[in-house]
Amino acid sequence: MIEKEPYLARATCHMCFHQCAVIVHVENGRVVKVEPDANRPFHPTRECLRKVAWLDFHNHPKRLNYPLRRKGERGEGKWEQISWGEVIDEIASKVGDIKNSYGTESIAIMGGTAHGLCDYSAWRWGNIFGTPNMFYQGKNCGEAELLAEVATYGWHTSQTVRPGITKCAIIWGQNPAESFQGMGWKPMIQAKEKGVKVIVVDPRFTKTAEEADLWLQLRPGTDGALALGMIHYIIENGLYEQEFVNKWCKGFEEIKEFVRDYTPDKVQDITWVNKDTIIEAARLYATEKPGIITRGVALCQIGRSAKSAVQAKAILRAITGNIAIEGGSVLVDPYPNIALCETLCWSKQLENVLEKRDNVSAEDFPIASLKGYSAYREAMKGVHPEGYQAAIYMICPSSYNIWKAILEGKPYPIKGLIIQGGNPLITLGNASTIYKALKSEELELLVCMDFFMTPSAMLADYVLPAADWLERPNLNFFWGLSPLCSTGEQSIEPLYERHNDYQFWRDLGERLGQGEYWPDTVEGFYDLFLEPTGMSFKEYVSQEKNWQIVESTYEKYKESGFATFSGKVELVPSIFKKMGYDPLPTYEEPARSPMSKTKLFKEYPLILITGSRVRNYFHSMYREEERLRKTYPNPKLQIHPQTANDLGIKDGDAVYIETPEGRVKQVAQLDEGLDHRVVHADAFWWFPEEPGTDPCLFGVWESNINAITPDDATFHSYAGDNPFRALLCKVYKAKEFAAP
Repeated sequence: MIEKEPYLARATCHMCFHQCAVIVHVENGRVVKVEPDANRPFHPTRECLRKVAWLDFHNHPKRLNYPLRRKGERGEGKWEQISWGEVIDEIASKVGDIKNSYGTESIAIMGGTAHGLCDYSAWRWGNIFGTPNMFYQGKNCGEAELLAEVATYGWHTSQTVRPGITKCAIIWGQNPAESFQGMGWKPMIQAKEKGVKVIVVDPRFTKTAEEADLWLQLRPGTDGALALGMIHYIIENGLYEQEFVNKWCKGFEEIKEFVRDYTPDKVQDITWVNKDTIIEAARLYATEKPGIITRGVALCQIGRSAKSAVQAKAILRAITGNIAIEGGSVLVDPYPNIALCETLCWSKQLENVLEKRDNVSAEDFPIASLKGYSAYREAMKGVHPEGYQAAIYMICPSSYNIWKAILEGKPYPIKGLIIQGGNPLITLGNASTIYKALKSEELELLVCMDFFMTPSAMLADYVLPAADWLERPNLNFFWGLSPLCSTGEQSIEPLYERHNDYQFWRDLGERLGQGEYWPDTVEGFYDLFLEPTGMSFKEYVSQEKNWQIVESTYEKYKESGFATFSGKVELVPSIFKKMGYDPLPTYEEPARSPMSKTKLFKEYPLILITGSRVRNYFHSMYREEERLRKTYPNPKLQIHPQTANDLGIKDGDAVYIETPEGRVKQVAQLDEGLDHRVVHADAFWWFPEEPGTDPCLFGVWESNINAITPDDATFHSYAGDNPFRALLCKVYKAKEFAAP
């Protein structure tokens, strides 16, 4: 129960995934003020733009407040309000019918923007129910890179610099000045003040690149060739860490021979980066030690060229001896006092791995499947006997295959889809295919749980109102990817009939015979995670220090070896070969590039990248928030002034961006920091002020760049991540936008 008022609650903000610490002031059952909590780490910084909308979001007049059942056709916008008991009964009945007719695997789950416990409770439900078809936001945020790292050395690595210790930092695939202002960027600036050499690899001259000592402006999608060129230079010039390589690495001679052809001259031709700059970057990273190379979502989203990029980055970390050392790329274990794999029941997915059907994308992307997960667990059992904490990365299907399973019934039908906090029409590739799937009569059940009515929710059979971060408690350990644990108190009881995510899955599970697995409350659920601490959630969150960061352990491989089949760093990963992949980091051109599609390039002569952060928003969220929207009302296409001039386009003009999938409209923003052959489009755009009914669906087809990005297995990364970058397009003037 919530305390008597007035009172202060130590909560955690969920306006993005950072989950920063805040103090919430409550009077008369209402939140009256929210402010950063400077006494806890990771509190909101001055640079955070979203904090002005804390109360606006909570009290917004367009919030979903009651369960709704569709009355007319999908997309007609005809709804009737029903009770929570009714809606759970009806959903459970339909899920049960689908299970009996088609099997448990014919129910799929989709997560979206991180907003608390929904991921954990959804995964627990899916594992108990018996579906491997659990898709969530991490699929396109890091799966390809994490799987490559774990295949190479059996852990993922940290990407945090140690000011005064780290000597070189390669920021590759991310823009932390925009996306990690507090957690990642602040330490980077502190480290820069202490002399760290900062190298930025990015097609755009970002705020992060402004701080770089060396900026490598590569052609989008050629990251793999660049990394292989750096490996070539380091090996040819004897700059690798010979003692570490000889004792702890397997496959070095094979890699040495493989990169022999990736000379600076060849890599310059592929990447557009001057060969002297490539050499300087390689030399700095190999000699200014310890050093780090960050992970980043961008490299997971460059399609089929992703594998060479993420795999070669892992090789770079290893051969230079920059892994598992202080100030370098530390091998990350999760917060040790969390019973993660046990609480989420991951072992249930493996009980009948050979007998049951694998996820729907297992044939196209076997590395991210039940069999893939089983193989990883076998390789890692000497170091991770309970299973690797980020298990979802090893099982998550491709969204492309979910739509295919709905529309074509291949490899087997998906008949029910539960979307929680997700908006796939906006956030995933080729929205026209998603639209067909969500509208299809083959999909017998579509449930959406969210804060607002979204384009995707408009097509649902049932829409459920989610409680926000002020209305639920929080236990945060970053999906097992971080040595951090933090907690946040629930500030107030949920308004109207908003429910927390856990309660939905618990109630649905209970209706379907899972009652023994589900504690009555979310606090009870958190108690399961916290069992190793000997404390309940209530006890943990009530402590003065209700958070903990565990110090990293360095060179821990010396005791246990690396978590691979061989116990060594596998520069040529055996698990890739076992799963039918090329174990070498072979560079492939993006599926649509000036080199791979020369004829298409004549019609679409610009390289398109998408998906960078806009700090006003978080992915597809907060377009309803007036204070955030007024300073960034419409999406922008960044284009070089020379290119714009050649096309008769001025700064602020409305322009069409066209690909073979169609065209959308954005506002031109002249940017000298782009190559004249490259443009960058804002992603995740929709217009809550426009009609929600079909066919408009809040303007989903007007400016949403993912309405015109491809979604096909031949474009995806080796793990099934969507291809949002390194595409082809053309740009021309359009009619102006109406005022929002």
